[in-house]
Amino acid sequence: MNHNCRLIGLAGGIGSGKSVISRILRQKGYQVYDCDTRARYLMENSQIIKSRIRDEISADVTDGSLPIDRRCLAEIVFHDKKMLKCLNAIVHGVVRDDVRRTVESTLEKILFVEAAVMAQSGLADICDEIWIVEAPVQQRIERVMARDAINRDAVDARIKSQEEEAELLSSYGAKLKVVRNDSIHSLLLQLDELLKRA
Repeated sequence: MNHNCRLIGLAGGIGSGKSVISRILRQKGYQVYDCDTRARYLMENSQIIKSRIRDEISADVTDGSLPIDRRCLAEIVFHDKKMLKCLNAIVHGVVRDDVRRTVESTLEKILFVEAAVMAQSGLADICDEIWIVEAPVQQRIERVMARDAINRDAVDARIKSQEEEAELLSSYGAKLKVVRNDSIHSLLLQLDELLKRA
């Protein structure tokens, strides 16, 4: 890894406000690697991903060169947890390598990486520090209901599905810094303080 660049992870459950933090950091001039956006791009363009999906999941999804049939892929992984795990392992591995390349090639002193699954993807292992964005559950639920126009039960289910990730992240104690996005603590003051020490 590039030792002149610190890699800082941005983590937090749904509705915590990771994207708000990313937006503020970009406005301050920092580079933020968005894992969701980049993973979508890599799924369309990475030969490694296409070939492995063909070989390890199904040739019906892609022949290794043609675009991925997302509907067919979703149908397979929705009904088979083992296949979903396989797909995640393929994509997470390629994204991790892409993050490493980005760190190697950047001239920035700090690179941020925003990811919904920081621990399960293995990204937490390569980060120098991880900023966890936290907010009260009720606020998170209200934010997601308003943003995605879904009911409370659907949001509760999403929050529950992220419990394993939260538990895994908590084991990275020494690397973790908390950002409170609760409408009480100033985000700008917290970020300025963390950036001073980064």
